Amino acid sequence: MIKIENFDSLKTSGISYGGHGGSKKGIIINGERWFLKYPKSTKSMDVEGLSYSTTPLSEYLGSHIYESIGLETHKTKLGLANGKIVVACKDFLNSNETIIDYNMIKNEYDENVERAIEHLSSNSNIDSNHDLEEVLLIMEENPYFKSILELKERFWDMFVIDAFINNNDRNEGNWGLVLNKETNNLKLSPVFDNGAAFYNKSNDEKLTSIYNDNFKFKQSVYDSSISIYQLSGKKINPLKYIESMDNVECNKAILRIIPKINMNKIKDIFNEIPEKYNDLPVLSEIQKEYYLKSLEYKYNNILIPIYNKIKEFK
Repeated sequence: MIKIENFDSLKTSGISYGGHGGSKKGIIINGERWFLKYPKSTKSMDVEGLSYSTTPLSEYLGSHIYESIGLETHKTKLGLANGKIVVACKDFLNSNETIIDYNMIKNEYDENVERAIEHLSSNSNIDSNHDLEEVLLIMEENPYFKSILELKERFWDMFVIDAFINNNDRNEGNWGLVLNKETNNLKLSPVFDNGAAFYNKSNDEKLTSIYNDNFKFKQSVYDSSISIYQLSGKKINPLKYIESMDNVECNKAILRIIPKINMNKIKDIFNEIPEKYNDLPVLSEIQKEYYLKSLEYKYNNILIPIYNKIKEFK
């Protein structure tokens, strides 16, 4: 079992952290900068039987699954703070570094990009910052994507893994590049902010009812799967988009990622998390069973078949 740490006595770092996933607090662990992510209240979410989202658990699970697949990911620890189960995330930025997120990247002016987006907007009903056609266009024309080719690969790798772990909030502020302010060197940012993964607003009763009904289960993990990205003004189902084989770069990501998914490693991640800590729920038995069943379903029924099809087609 992993150790659930008590963060109450740790010194604060005095650093503030943004984002929309709930309250955060900068702390120091062994001389290093970390920050705590607290669970978000569900009072305004119309969620029955759940006072707080399971965002800390989702962040921990999502990040460790990314890491098991081989992508550089921010470090996370589960712990207790102010009577709540929280997740501690290591600050991956040095004092001379800053994040250049996708929102900043896409706002970098380039005449060709501006002209292409204007043409695209005049020929479609784009009304969202997450229109996939616009993202694809920016990835082809934007100077950052042209100079750092791995950035496009990172987008599609995350697209595939996020579909796998049901992370439907890979927004413009939680992926991109790290800039060294002294040398102006750029590198890929580690993967961070995975708190929207794994049905973090579903209580045990709801998960049980879906788990025991094959129709509801398939509908939940496959038919109702959504991405933050849209086409023609509608959110896409990322699993069906992957199955369509319409995008060559997405197909390449499938060939890169699927062989690296080790379901035994992923099961070990779940099995090392205790059910409770100090009488507070951490990972219930139905959560573990449901999450693993959903991953196995997508791996065996969607990702492996499409991997084989793309491989054969190639």
